[in-house]
Amino acid sequence: MKQLRITVEGKTYDVTVEVTDDDAPAQAAAAAAPAAAAPAAAAPVTAPPVAKAAEGDVVSPLAGVVQAIEVAAGASVNEGDLVITLEAMKMYTSINAPGAGTVTAIHVNVGDAVDEGQPLYTLG
Repeated sequence: MKQLRITVEGKTYDVTVEVTDDDAPAQAAAAAAPAAAAPAAAAPVTAPPVAKAAEGDVVSPLAGVVQAIEVAAGASVNEGDLVITLEAMKMYTSINAPGAGTVTAIHVNVGDAVDEGQPLYTLG
C-alpha cells in the first residue's frame, strides 16, 4: 500500500493505493483513519486572482469555456433570456438574465476560459 496526498483545485485528499506488479485487479483498501495534520509545507503557488464582481455583474457559476454570446452590450433583456452559453466537460450551461434590464458590458469573448465566480457581463 502507498499513501498519497493529492490536491485538486485547492482541495487536498489523502488516498491509499495498492501497488502491484501483475495485471491482476487490486483489492480495495479498508477505510483509513483520518490523516493527521501535515507539517507546514512551502507556500503553494496560487492562480492569479479572479476579477471581483461589481454590483450588477452576473458571474460564472462554474469553470468552463464561453461557447456563445447571444446579446451585445446595450441590448435589453428580460428575466430568463439566454445571454451566454458555457461549456464545461462537454456539457453546456445557459447563463440567463436574472432579471429585466440592459446589458451594459460583456466581460468575456467566445473561446475564453472562465473561472467560477468570474464576471461574465453586467446587467444594469
